[in-house]
Amino acid sequence: MNLHQLFIFCSVAKNKSFINASQELNISQPAISQHIRSLEEGLGKKLIERRGKLFRLTHHGETLYEYGVRIFSMVDEAKNALEHLGISQKNILIGTSEIPGTYYVPKVLQRFMEQNPYIHFDVGFEENNTKLIDKLITNQIDIILTYESVILRDDIEVKKIYQDDLVLAIPPRHPWANGQLITFEEVLTLPFIFYSSKFFVQQILENILSGHKVNVILQLNHFEAVKSCIMHGMGVSLLPYSAIEMELKHGIIATANCRTFQVPRNLVAIYKKSEVFPKILKQFIDALR
Repeated sequence: MNLHQLFIFCSVAKNKSFINASQELNISQPAISQHIRSLEEGLGKKLIERRGKLFRLTHHGETLYEYGVRIFSMVDEAKNALEHLGISQKNILIGTSEIPGTYYVPKVLQRFMEQNPYIHFDVGFEENNTKLIDKLITNQIDIILTYESVILRDDIEVKKIYQDDLVLAIPPRHPWANGQLITFEEVLTLPFIFYSSKFFVQQILENILSGHKVNVILQLNHFEAVKSCIMHGMGVSLLPYSAIEMELKHGIIATANCRTFQVPRNLVAIYKKSEVFPKILKQFIDALR
């Protein structure tokens, strides 16, 4: 008995027909009949009984078919295991900044890894996009996930993957938490929490408030600390929607409805242009988009 004969027999047994097996395998019916006869002769057992239109597996045929199904199922498993073994040796190296790396990237990785459990990710954080691009060009990372900025290079690709608007986060029990439209002048009366200068959000906040006097009660260098202070009613600040999505859902942070403080920002994927693009990286980029 060889696997080729067994495979043909399983097709005949599954289809309960030599004709249908012939069409499925693209092998002539006489050739299939010859393989089945050779298999029966080699085993010394009758496997199929045919009388006119009657088709029936013998007891030996049913037993062999059960084992055949299990054997070819294991063959498929072996192929998949070998393919995944090759994939597991390939890491995807991601460079990202704190906000997308904390609030967006984990959700993306969770979804992707459900479909590709053998992929390993290595995620590094860097707030400076120029430094991230340097790492990309020198092959220290495979892809960058960060907020959009001006990039003047012909050797890299930039793809928008998600719009993550900046919004004015306020304490949940604030009178303006009901969604009423607030003017810019009214917002200026609130106590503000600022960031350290390394965060791009601070630059945007300063541009919005430029030339106006505001009450800055705190300056922090961590987004979670800013969120915590807002939740405790200490002040307000500009935050990406993705960073407070869960808190908004559970009513422990609110947003002020002021158009001046609604700033659209795009998250982008940045990667090197290449004629030979790794298959798994392409799949990951497609999943992001």
